[in-house]
Amino acid sequence: MTASPTVNTVEKMLITYLTLQHKGEPETVFIGNYVIPSGTAECITTKIKDVLSGRGVAVARVVGLGSDGANVMVGRKAGVAQKMRLNDCPYLVNIHCGAHRTALAARDASKAVREISAYVTTINNIYTYYKNSPIRTHRLNELQNEMQEHDLLSLKQPSATRWLSLERAVKGIRANWVALVLELQEEEADKDCLVAKGIRKRLQTLMFPALTHLLTDVLAVVNRMNLTFQKEDVNISSIQPVVNMTLASLEDLMNGPGEAETTFNEALQDGKFCGITLTQADAQTFSRVRTDNIAEVTKSIKKRFPSEHVGIIADLDTVINASRYPGADSALKSYGLEALERVCDHYGSQRDAAAPLVQKERMLRDFLPVKRVLAGSGNPSFRESCRLLITSLGEMFPDYKTLAEVALVIPVSSVAAERGFSLQNNIKTAMRSRLSEAKTQRLMTIASAAISLDAFDYAQASTQFKSMRPRRKV
Repeated sequence: MTASPTVNTVEKMLITYLTLQHKGEPETVFIGNYVIPSGTAECITTKIKDVLSGRGVAVARVVGLGSDGANVMVGRKAGVAQKMRLNDCPYLVNIHCGAHRTALAARDASKAVREISAYVTTINNIYTYYKNSPIRTHRLNELQNEMQEHDLLSLKQPSATRWLSLERAVKGIRANWVALVLELQEEEADKDCLVAKGIRKRLQTLMFPALTHLLTDVLAVVNRMNLTFQKEDVNISSIQPVVNMTLASLEDLMNGPGEAETTFNEALQDGKFCGITLTQADAQTFSRVRTDNIAEVTKSIKKRFPSEHVGIIADLDTVINASRYPGADSALKSYGLEALERVCDHYGSQRDAAAPLVQKERMLRDFLPVKRVLAGSGNPSFRESCRLLITSLGEMFPDYKTLAEVALVIPVSSVAAERGFSLQNNIKTAMRSRLSEAKTQRLMTIASAAISLDAFDYAQASTQFKSMRPRRKV
């Protein structure tokens, strides 16, 4: 997994994490944070190969590359993945981070509907209006404290680079809508502020609170998907089920209002919401925008997660994941044969000078025994199936052991690298911008280990420190 942020607009850094398996358990470890002269695919590819070779990792054994989906990483002709696949890693599977794709789908949908785009602009205007004035912010907080109808939430700004920022911003608006309208009315009356008047008029239209509650429901569904892909134990078996679950939830919202929207509809009486009269009460327009928004989110997710692009990942899941096997032995015999053929073609074929990872004939012969053994073990989950194939059944079914090792380390997302990006920014701040590459790496390694103070072995650390070189006793 890699990410290549720019630090202080001066240098490009390549953050690299490596996912490996040990005794059937996957583990993602921090490899390093390296200065690179440029962000070109050639430069990144060369650095990745140098780093792996320096760590004793055979580049030919790299079977998956997870990235943020930037063209320099995933470009079909000259991207990093393609260069590595053609020259060194013939069996490499290129993964566009699931969390990134979810965030991009939500962003695409908000841009596609004019009213939603205008809504996001209004949220930004509200945030800026209060951020630039401590006096206004103080008055707003006082109103919030007096009302105490909701848990206090601060206003947030939607950000194109933060995955869950729009949902947090919408929640802040929903919790503070009444206080915002009242504070803006005071600002308008006391100071004749045209900016406050303009924002207040937009807030008091039926469309604004209606969209606030609609987006609360829609973004909760989308961000649940995003959070799933951010989990450390997520694997390739999760992709399609999570996508299907999200699409089904969106279809439910298309057929009827969600929890937040239902609350709004029940509170809306005679053109008033929470005692405040709404203007431009055009229910038909909102109904159209509602349909358009949910349809665009659905379309964007299908576009970002096309079933045909899951390809070899879905086939590996079909072959190895015993929890998907049918119960009847007659159905078990024919299950997964087409997927197995594609897996054999991918990993069992000669690729230039690289030897096949598996023997196709033996895999085809062993498939039914493998299915019966795993089914007899209680149809374990994907991860447990891989562990069994690697540990207990590895000598009996060597090709399926190899497949399990491959499937375990293919990254579903580049979340670890993105967290490394945040970790780097916390360490190499503007006040510490002169930190060397080596020192930054050491500090990031210590922070990544995340060993608690209670669990840290101070005696061992002290002994090792003393043995590094002769030291004067104190």
